[in-house]
Amino acid sequence: MALSEDQRALLGLLLAGDTYERVADVVGTSADEVRKRAHEAANELESQSDPEFPPGAVRERLAVLEGAPAGEAAGGLDSPQQRDRRRLGLWIVVGGAAAVLLVVLLVVGIGAGDGGNENTTTSTGGQEEAVPVRLSPVGGSQASGGLTIIRIADQPAVDLDIHGLQPTGRGESYVLWFVGSGGRSLPVAFQAVGANGQITGRTAIPTAAASLLPSFDTADLTLARQRQAAAAVQRAAQAGTLPQRVGTSVLRGPLRG
Repeated sequence: MALSEDQRALLGLLLAGDTYERVADVVGTSADEVRKRAHEAANELESQSDPEFPPGAVRERLAVLEGAPAGEAAGGLDSPQQRDRRRLGLWIVVGGAAAVLLVVLLVVGIGAGDGGNENTTTSTGGQEEAVPVRLSPVGGSQASGGLTIIRIADQPAVDLDIHGLQPTGRGESYVLWFVGSGGRSLPVAFQAVGANGQITGRTAIPTAAASLLPSFDTADLTLARQRQAAAAVQRAAQAGTLPQRVGTSVLRGPLRG
């Protein structure tokens, strides 16, 4: 059986350098659940051929995440295999595929959080920088608030403080996009909203997507159907690029003054 889209997304993020804990923070689940899904996907690879995910590279990465020295548990990968794994990680970063993989996880796989829940993570270490972004209502929206882009050590994240949103309906989600030229966008957070009309808390940005941040100039919060977002992701994945933003804009603001 071929890997599902969420399995491919999960393995892609892990091979690009993210950990069980970082992926769990982003998608709002536990590290144990991410680990379980990763090993299930790795087991699927043993019975099929998938040039994008060499079984040896996957085994080695999961072994490292389990605490084994690189190369040992994978049976001593030779240099060409190691270079293949590094090239895969580089492609994910440069091509923007990490963003596509992330959305597949959020929309198709593990899924966004329940309405009204906060996606808050706790970080350690000193805060190196913080860039506040004020968001303005669009199209008659009554919402207000903003976000702060932060970087703690080498981990970028976004602190959200948004109020006055209309609650999401069945199959809907608010999506925070970082938008660049040509409408290509990095989906930063997915969140259903309950009766309190709020989105608050911290969302980590996967390490593999961090290098893309300087290419975006606008933050845009949209209300979208999850199926619509999933379709945009699938089109982008087929084209090997970032997705176009979808949904109705509610709040928008410049990322740079």
